[in-house]
Amino acid sequence: MGYWGVKSYENDLADEALDAGFDRVHGEIYDELMDDRNPLTFEQVQAKLANAETLATAIAAVRESAEQEQPDAPPESWDEETRLALAGVVVRHAELGVPIPDEWKSRAIEWLENEEIEWDEATVRGLRRQKEIALLRNV
Repeated sequence: MGYWGVKSYENDLADEALDAGFDRVHGEIYDELMDDRNPLTFEQVQAKLANAETLATAIAAVRESAEQEQPDAPPESWDEETRLALAGVVVRHAELGVPIPDEWKSRAIEWLENEEIEWDEATVRGLRRQKEIALLRNV
């Protein structure tokens, strides 16, 4: 798996889903804001554009990725990497102040609580996971 951080959305699958969500919803505006000449940071761009539609579209991108492996598979049967990606998409949107539908919030909390992936920085990841769970419980 392409991990590059301890946050749930800092892995390749979640990153690709978030990018797809913002790109599919905002298209050219997203491209312009992501241009290296734009003074906004990556985080500022996401904060500016995040909404319920980018959340739904990013979740759809995670689902599409899962269905490439196993067509029509219900989320309950997804592998750990895909579950983490979904949780990451939900967590990132919650951080950005987007209201999270109960179905996805509950699923993300459950999957984070039962995460079985081994991390290089297990202690740091454990602390971060607890922070993400608390965030989701309070939104």
